Amino acid sequence: MREAFYFVVCVNDESHYSRCLKHLQALEIPNGYEIEIKKIVGATSIAAAYDDAMRASDARYKIYLHQDTFVLDPHFLHHLLDIFKSHPKVGMIGAMGGTHLPRSGIWFEDGVHSYGQIMRHGHREGILNRWLPRRLNPDHVRVFRYRPVQKEFLPVVCIDGLIMATQYDIPWRKDLFRGFIYYEGPHCLEFIKRGYEVVVPHQEKPWCLHWGANRAPEEDQKYHAQFRQLMEIFRREYAQFLGKNIDEIRRFVKKEG
Repeated sequence: MREAFYFVVCVNDESHYSRCLKHLQALEIPNGYEIEIKKIVGATSIAAAYDDAMRASDARYKIYLHQDTFVLDPHFLHHLLDIFKSHPKVGMIGAMGGTHLPRSGIWFEDGVHSYGQIMRHGHREGILNRWLPRRLNPDHVRVFRYRPVQKEFLPVVCIDGLIMATQYDIPWRKDLFRGFIYYEGPHCLEFIKRGYEVVVPHQEKPWCLHWGANRAPEEDQKYHAQFRQLMEIFRREYAQFLGKNIDEIRRFVKKEG
């Protein structure tokens, strides 16, 4: 494997990608390493696109990110190396994630077990803010945080797909999951099934800004309908992990292995 960082981005919005690229090009590159950026246009499945890109590169470190994820910390690559080099069992790093997998399969459904932070663009959320007119609740950039990670990193069941940094190549479940929704859950569990750790690091400040989508009501309904369909597949395929925390899942994997 080459000592390189390989960024993989699926693109359908050039303005977002241009900003994403600008941030990647501003990163401080560790001595002895190189950086490559793979732009994928016309993908119909993010799992298939990521899997094809993974197989096409011999770079040791692959970082899969959304076109609207902007890496803010110039030392981001150094942070990744500090963890990956010191902890060979760590297979994947994300900005946010959960230590418990509810029976719904949705890690972020339970904020008690959710960790990490990002910068995020959008309007204020919550029951009261939901009914405000947009002029009284405009979009803005703010810190979005779950519980803080106090140690160097925290092993989790699943991370958010906005950015997924890996040091091992594990096949993406393109056989089961098509489209662009919840591909990260299966990939995290595939790493854990193989004995690797998926982790959320300690961040003094958020490493990334996620711009996010601003969907119209009709688009939002379609999105959630697709999400429900994919979650049915996820719950069926990974039923043995539902309702368990990361320690229980690791014990189960070790016993089964």
